[in-house]
Amino acid sequence: VRPGSLVVIGGWGVQAAMLEPLYRNWQGSVHTVSLTDNGLSTCDSPARVAAMLLQRYPQPSVWLGWSLGAQVAMAAAQTNPRSVSTVVTLGGFPQFMASKDWPWGVPAAVFRRFERYFERQPQACWASFLAQMVHGSEHQAELAEAIAPWLKRGLPEPIEALAKGVRWLRNSGQLHAWQQCPVPTLHLQGSFDAVVPPWGQHLAMPAHSRAISIDGMGHWPGEHHAPECWRAIHEFLPGSHNVCH
Repeated sequence: VRPGSLVVIGGWGVQAAMLEPLYRNWQGSVHTVSLTDNGLSTCDSPARVAAMLLQRYPQPSVWLGWSLGAQVAMAAAQTNPRSVSTVVTLGGFPQFMASKDWPWGVPAAVFRRFERYFERQPQACWASFLAQMVHGSEHQAELAEAIAPWLKRGLPEPIEALAKGVRWLRNSGQLHAWQQCPVPTLHLQGSFDAVVPPWGQHLAMPAHSRAISIDGMGHWPGEHHAPECWRAIHEFLPGSHNVCH
């Protein structure tokens, strides 16, 4: 059996290449997508990004979305389950903001402070977010060292794409889609995630979907938690011995 394709989608201000420890063992083709890539910055919603990516990658593939990228992967599965055979979300969320229907999201007042911070000091806000995504991890010191080269490169361009991403976080309501995803879905969450605390026990999901909490992991797996995430993906995928080792 020919190994399948993997589409990897990065998150807000985080290039897909930062997830390389997670997908390096994939035996088929790997397509990496960053939300700041040329072309995607013209999209006005995760659903529009998903539609554009489905045109690029129409063949049946596993889609792995990290953080905000999970919204894109789930939108793609809703739009065309023939092209999205399985979804893996990592540090993802059905809705980022808290609401009456989803009280486990970020409170409006907290998010508004984040918005103002980004509006006034985008570089500092982005650097703060990268620090937050390793905060609380049991390997925090080592992971902070690992993100240092990315911080040194500076803010991913264009700024407008990141500003759109902030708006998407505010409006990212996919509760219904996550409760009724038409394809098998594995939700990987960090037990110590300081950005998106584990929510799996709060969401009713289809029988073909699972939520797993990775003990000791923050919002970003890095080298330390990537092997455990990979094992969970390997065990979840049907015929996984054909696509990974």
